[in-house]
Amino acid sequence: MQILVDEQIKDLEFEVAANQTFTLRLAAFSSFPSANIHIKVHEGGVFDGAFADFSKGKGTFNVHVDLLGEGASATWHFAGRSSEDSEKIVDASVDHLSPKTVAEVSQYGIALGQSKLTFVGDSHIHQGMVGCQTSQKEKIIVFDKGAVGKCSPILRIDENDVSASHSAIVGKLSDEHLFYMLSRGVDIDTAKRLLTLGYLKPVLAHFEGEIAERIAQCIEGEF
Repeated sequence: MQILVDEQIKDLEFEVAANQTFTLRLAAFSSFPSANIHIKVHEGGVFDGAFADFSKGKGTFNVHVDLLGEGASATWHFAGRSSEDSEKIVDASVDHLSPKTVAEVSQYGIALGQSKLTFVGDSHIHQGMVGCQTSQKEKIIVFDKGAVGKCSPILRIDENDVSASHSAIVGKLSDEHLFYMLSRGVDIDTAKRLLTLGYLKPVLAHFEGEIAERIAQCIEGEF
């Protein structure tokens, strides 16, 4: 496992050998990293990536995965928030360049204050790459009137014998969930805090030790 925190997150390239597993964990607490990370995964290799972002600032972060060998797979999970006047773009893209490759991308965020949070991604299954599976899930909850969220997942499918899906949701906290909690005596601020915990806390499953504690403090202290 490789763990990169704050200024350690920069332009990098990693190569996953055949039948090997590479685990990458990223965490940002100070300045949002404008960086490009490129992952090449060979036959039977596995890339497992996660990014917890509670930083401030403006920039574009890009992770691009090339699935080069048959049976190669990749998972990517992002969870974080933008606040104040931050402007963040998170781009997670995958190229399926060999048959029977699998990719799963999920990105979840909350937008606060006057900030802007954008999720983009391009999952491309090239011609002849039969038996591939790819999926993208992107969701942003907008808390304040001045905040902006945007999700733009793209699927490019050049082969028929594949499985591909994507979803994109931008909206406020569920009125139904808020009403349920308020009707049981929970005040509005506590209700928002509890719903946010349930939304972002799953990222903790990807981290451990001191980093997990810092992420938990950021999530629980948001409201």
